[in-house]
Amino acid sequence: MKKTWGLVALIAVVAAGVSFAVARWAARQPVTATQLHDAAWLKRELALTGPQAGEIGKLETELRKQLAAICQTHCEARFALGDELMKSGVDTGKCAACVERMNAAQADAERATLAHILKVRALLTDKQAQRYAQIIHDQVCTMPMGAP
Repeated sequence: MKKTWGLVALIAVVAAGVSFAVARWAARQPVTATQLHDAAWLKRELALTGPQAGEIGKLETELRKQLAAICQTHCEARFALGDELMKSGVDTGKCAACVERMNAAQADAERATLAHILKVRALLTDKQAQRYAQIIHDQVCTMPMGAP
């Protein structure tokens, strides 16, 4: 009988340990850009009020429009670069100009994203802003260069 109770106790301890490890692993998973720009996820994560969620939703819509326009500009420059590189006599000046347009578009996207982050923070309470800052920090500091 004592062996049975000992076995049950051992199984309980192992199950608790595995459960703890899985929960810790799940909690450490980085926030994805998709989550960060999902108003419903952000509402839950930051415990936003209805008015806050509404305003942030409007900001998200505005940002998506800006980023879509910037993406279009970037793509046009990239395709122009590709077309130039297909020519037998590549004009390096045109290639460099395409790269500069691509760089400018990327810089515009970064500026638009920063402005958006600051607008969202302005709508948050101190506690919400601290959590949002941590989410942003984790996103910025763990996303590899070139990742979506």
